[in-house]
Amino acid sequence: MATDSSGVESPARVILDDHAITKSPTDQRSYRIIELDNALRCVLVHEPEARQSSAALAVAAGHFHDPNNAHGLAHFLEHMLFLGTEKYPDANSYQAFISGHGGNHNAWTGTEFSNYYFNIDAAYFDQALDRFMRFFHQPLFDEKWVAKELQSIESEFQLKRQDELRRLYQVHKATSNPKHPFSKFSVGNLTTLKDSPQATLRQQLLRFFERWYCARRMTLVLVGPQSLEQLAEMAQRHGQSIQSGCADMLYLNDPLYLPEQLGVELHVKPLKDARRLIITFALPGIDDDYANKTTSYIAHLLGYEGPGSLYGYLRDQHWINSLAAGGGISGSNFKDFNINMQLTDQGMANRDAIIAAIFSYIQTIRESGVTPWRYDERRVSVMNAFHFQEQPRASDLAPQLAVNLHHYLAEDIIFGDYRMDGLFEPKLRQFLDCMQPDNMRVTVIHKALETDRVEPIYGTHYAKQPISIERQTAYVKHAPIPASLPDANIYLKVPWQLQTIAANEATEIPEKSLVTPGLESWHLHDLDFRQPKAHLYLGLQLPKVIATPVSFAQARLWCELMLDKLNEQCYDAEIAGLHFNLYPQQQGITLHVSGPAYYVPQLAETLIHSMAAPKFCQQRWMDLRQRLLTNWRQALLHKPLNFLFSYLNVQLQPHTFSVLQLAEELEQMDFTVFNQTNGALFQQATAKMFAHGDLHDSQLEPVHSALTDWLGLTEQRPVADLTPAPLSKLQQPLKVQTQHPDHAVIAVVQSLDTSTLNQGIFMLMNYVLQPKFFAQLRTEQQLGYLVGTTYLPMQEHPHLLFYVQSSRVDGDTIESAIREFFGAMDKTMADISEEEFRKAQQSLTQQLTEKDSSLRSRSQRLWSAITQQDFDFSRLNRISDDIKQMTFEHFSISVKQLFNNSSSQMFLSASPMNFDRSR
Repeated sequence: MATDSSGVESPARVILDDHAITKSPTDQRSYRIIELDNALRCVLVHEPEARQSSAALAVAAGHFHDPNNAHGLAHFLEHMLFLGTEKYPDANSYQAFISGHGGNHNAWTGTEFSNYYFNIDAAYFDQALDRFMRFFHQPLFDEKWVAKELQSIESEFQLKRQDELRRLYQVHKATSNPKHPFSKFSVGNLTTLKDSPQATLRQQLLRFFERWYCARRMTLVLVGPQSLEQLAEMAQRHGQSIQSGCADMLYLNDPLYLPEQLGVELHVKPLKDARRLIITFALPGIDDDYANKTTSYIAHLLGYEGPGSLYGYLRDQHWINSLAAGGGISGSNFKDFNINMQLTDQGMANRDAIIAAIFSYIQTIRESGVTPWRYDERRVSVMNAFHFQEQPRASDLAPQLAVNLHHYLAEDIIFGDYRMDGLFEPKLRQFLDCMQPDNMRVTVIHKALETDRVEPIYGTHYAKQPISIERQTAYVKHAPIPASLPDANIYLKVPWQLQTIAANEATEIPEKSLVTPGLESWHLHDLDFRQPKAHLYLGLQLPKVIATPVSFAQARLWCELMLDKLNEQCYDAEIAGLHFNLYPQQQGITLHVSGPAYYVPQLAETLIHSMAAPKFCQQRWMDLRQRLLTNWRQALLHKPLNFLFSYLNVQLQPHTFSVLQLAEELEQMDFTVFNQTNGALFQQATAKMFAHGDLHDSQLEPVHSALTDWLGLTEQRPVADLTPAPLSKLQQPLKVQTQHPDHAVIAVVQSLDTSTLNQGIFMLMNYVLQPKFFAQLRTEQQLGYLVGTTYLPMQEHPHLLFYVQSSRVDGDTIESAIREFFGAMDKTMADISEEEFRKAQQSLTQQLTEKDSSLRSRSQRLWSAITQQDFDFSRLNRISDDIKQMTFEHFSISVKQLFNNSSSQMFLSASPMNFDRSR
């Protein structure tokens, strides 16, 4: 026990209290950082009104720590920790307890860290911690589950074999320094994880655990409505049993790349059609630069997309469709700085000119970018985001803080992601000096490239060759390009300030006004989230858009072209925190604008004026049309579950079209006809608008005027009928073939009863059956890595989906297992106790009535209610009331009836065509 300054015994040493931790003015939580006697550092977060609590534990042990003869061991250990401890040996007990009390859990294994986390109804937090914390001092590593969970690791590996990012990542590893731990295979499979002459797999797990899993290498975060003192007591009681010390830190001394691995060009052949160019500069580690964020500033300049930008120049040459700067792997002694571009066909033929243009722009940054005012402007934007940030949910906050405490000073665990102290010129010069051709890796991704090597784990075809001195010299001696650094951002000139609330304004639920017969406007000046932010949704009901696949495909391309056109015009707004999106949906087209409230109506008006009379460039039309066609045609290469979800959506929902059908229609379209017929898409339009946040009604009048000037909106028209199709009227069984090697099955249970009581029954079914389905088909039978259930309401028609994707068994086996699960429903319901049902009721009603966590989540909920015609905004409360009043007998009878009625069920399956997995 330690003693605080008042002389009172406390369970641990206080490192920092709330007043010493930098947090946003909008953050009403209280924080404390303590250290237990065993050196476990803990962040305690008191959130008085929270209904759930959350915990996360991050350990400085990732795949970099894998033994050389057991790649993937850290990842395998992460899986195994969930499968039983000395006090709780049942492998399913943790999952059952968390899900049975309204929670979720997960974990990930990274390069140098692993993170475990869960959330649960607050009343059960202490019991959940008792189960969770035992992972870290008394795991069983039961031989039975070692063998079974190894199949899950193999399934995860097989699942990722077709993942383009994973395949590229492994080529990256294969072409890096073999002495650097980055080169290790992180996932693991049956080949890398096995008994050795020196130790069984279980013994290897134990050795890894004992070497790397100790309190000195861990950080724990507890978030909940419990007081800081109660949270400290829980941390002490559940955390003190973890061993204090173990191995020293893993120091990375070897460079990420050998000299011959720099100044090179990699050619990578993807499975899907892709045209991508990635320029990578090898930088030193940046952990010591978090207070200045120099690479973030460089990325801001290189990735700028406003007028006169590098992106604008390359786009106007018709060489690229997108550009992103600053991403790339990073670790203790390395940082990859990437410039990632999606190319056009012309861009593929002009790659050297693109690279030369990038070096020209980097030189511009050297000459003109080392200017404090530009850095300070970027800092203003970041500080606005921090000072008015929407608070993350406890379930997201806990794992974030657990990792942050490893990387940042304790006082910066919240602020560290935003901190920008000033432009540190020596560091900026150092990084810019690294951006030279001989310190560069060029990666080109395209199916037509010549390759001469095969990466052995994922089977990716690639080639590596040095970039000649002549090419390197040509890059830096290229004539300057007509591109300049960003000018001052006008959207950052007006400080974000709150407005007063007018006496006659709606402040509880949105209030509707009928601006014209065809324009319905809803408004809510929010009192709870007093931030100078706003969201504006505009839903255009366009019967011409949803009438046919060809018009819907045209509308999708129109939206892509508009976003492309508006991106440059409004990019400064984007940097200042204003965001917009434009997309077609089942009733027409939706525009969403969000950001600082002062500018949201202004930007919305600007966008509407631009949408009213656009002029499109034919070459950009061709580029974006090709991009859409490529994406749509590759649907059969998607994960089969994703394809089946999309396929199900098309089968059930009116005015929804398959991407393959859309691709066929778009292929036939030409630029002239496109321009001639665009206006017809917006005939017979009506509109619904919703403005929410720190906005007055009067600020919306220019938006209303812009809309009526464009579309008229003089008539009220019927809303499109979106009633989903009854399963009984669909052709069954539905079987499709894909070009992915996995099998997948989705089983659907549908009800045509749209009462809130019936919706509540389906929500309860999902809640109760999900852990049982997962335990039986995933944990016990190991049928696949992706196994679960989901509740899917369509226009208030409830659906429950059961899904499995597998690389181990075929669709018939999966379907048989799901049918067996359905057939045993009477027994499953008989095994559910009244207490289990009561807890499910309690958790669900809490979730349904929980206060909105942010302005964004409230805006989304209210807009969804408006589009669903829930005009009193009470549907979730009514469902909650029905769940509260439901008896277990009524629930049990309803469930049995649903699962005994085959006409309310449908099975969709996806199986692979002939497909070469080695490509």
